[in-house]
Amino acid sequence: MKPVFLFTTPELDEQLARIQKAVRLSMNGVVADSMKDRGIGYKKNYGVTTLRLKEIARDFEPGQALADRLWLLGIRETMILASMLAPASSFPEGKARTWSAECTNLELIEQTTMNLFQHLPYAAAFALECIHAEKAHVQSVGFTLALRVSTTMTKAQVAEVTRRGLELACSTDSYLIKTIATCLARFTRIDRDTALAIRQQIPEASENEWKGLLVIRKFVSNELIFLGYEQDNS
Repeated sequence: MKPVFLFTTPELDEQLARIQKAVRLSMNGVVADSMKDRGIGYKKNYGVTTLRLKEIARDFEPGQALADRLWLLGIRETMILASMLAPASSFPEGKARTWSAECTNLELIEQTTMNLFQHLPYAAAFALECIHAEKAHVQSVGFTLALRVSTTMTKAQVAEVTRRGLELACSTDSYLIKTIATCLARFTRIDRDTALAIRQQIPEASENEWKGLLVIRKFVSNELIFLGYEQDNS
């Protein structure tokens, strides 16, 4: 492993100490235990609510150096705070790849995508890159991001996300499947033509189909019914 060299100043060290103190004073063991029981794992988790983390973040000026220090601590709260304090407009693409690879649970995927990735100048292109990654959790980052930036994507990008989502329907990762299903369902809100094109690409039900395909079809169909593009025949 290559050594990591971090920029540091007395002011930066003081900010980091203040943040860590605020996190410790806001800890909630009940929440932390509940998250652990649900399989949301971190090296360290103080159970601080995301609302409280937003309050803590508001006391600090966004900056890449501070965000880097917070992320590398590997603590739930500091990683989420890093995603809140990293400047999206200048966030390096290489670092986005590194952080996405380290988002290994559903909460961190959702928080980092919401707080940071969706605001990147290259968000749509990054979503496409992630969905073609080898790891399921990085693919989940990609589909979560695509869902959030769907209105800025080109028709070709939407078509590629849809194609890749259906290609991954054989996955046994339940969170990835749900993320794909939610993403494609959200795509149907772009316009009627997009909605019907997505529905046409989803194979009809068959006896030996993948469970993932069943979930995707159900999510998309429910959205089409809600939008009035499909009749409810249940």
